[in-house]
Amino acid sequence: MNENKPAVDLPQAPVSAEEPADQGLLLDDDQERLPLVIVEPGAPSPADELDTDSVLLTLDDLLPDPQGEVVLFTGDDVSVNILTKETITEFGVAEEHVTASGVDVTGLNFYSFEGGMTVYSASDVLIINDPNIA
Repeated sequence: MNENKPAVDLPQAPVSAEEPADQGLLLDDDQERLPLVIVEPGAPSPADELDTDSVLLTLDDLLPDPQGEVVLFTGDDVSVNILTKETITEFGVAEEHVTASGVDVTGLNFYSFEGGMTVYSASDVLIINDPNIA
């Protein structure tokens, strides 16, 4: 990341564009944040500096079921990081849902990508959006 630019936390929910004009944009400090790192074109990848107890996967490493869904099963002592060029189109906590492979993902974190894949995980996954990867 560029050391001269501050990191930006994205809000969990979309912000309404219909707020009254007299009120500025207010974000709740207690809101959950999307674990996301966005890398600028030409900048070094933060993937090179990850903790040795973490796993780095590219989105292409994951094999989705026929519905384009992947469920990650990880231990508490391992953090999972996904490196991708794709934009996240939706994220949050899954409502009642069973994947095509028969896994109940109700209540798990999910991350949907522009290519159609959705990743489910019981723990947070760090998404590294890097336009510089091959």
